[in-house]
Amino acid sequence: MTSPDRMSEFSTLVRTHLNSVIRYVSFLSREPEEAKDIAQEVFLKAWKQFDPSRKNSFKTWIMIITRNFLIDRHRRRGPLMDYTNNPDRISSGTTSEADINGSNGDFCPEGLPAFGKLPVQHREIVFMRYVEQISYADMSKITGKSEEALRKIVSRAILAIKKEEPNGTLQQGK
Repeated sequence: MTSPDRMSEFSTLVRTHLNSVIRYVSFLSREPEEAKDIAQEVFLKAWKQFDPSRKNSFKTWIMIITRNFLIDRHRRRGPLMDYTNNPDRISSGTTSEADINGSNGDFCPEGLPAFGKLPVQHREIVFMRYVEQISYADMSKITGKSEEALRKIVSRAILAIKKEEPNGTLQQGK
């Protein structure tokens, strides 16, 4: 494939998946302007490694790059998001129990406050499944968790949300 064809193919994929990457980064960082900058860095990194044969699995691949970028950034700078919702908390660059397990944060998709009570890692999985509609197989590639573990996380999260909000609903992804 010639360079202009490769660039055209990549450009089409960027237009298709840019909003997903921005949503994912915004979900974790809660700073939309920073999310756009991070997305730009992610796609630049992807361009350097782009192989047109990846176009069928591009969303999974770009989400892996995004997640790894955010993990690396977290290690360098500290947590992206103050999961404790405490304005006095200053990031020390270390991971606390609250960062791992979450707390009563206020971010919730589809107006479900119970979502904010889920452990942080579970929120990420539920976000991928219901907001981005990523399959379990692809989520497994992105997170490194087995499909069975992901199904259990989603199932437990749904039960926790239903227990808190019996009228709250999430629509199943593909």
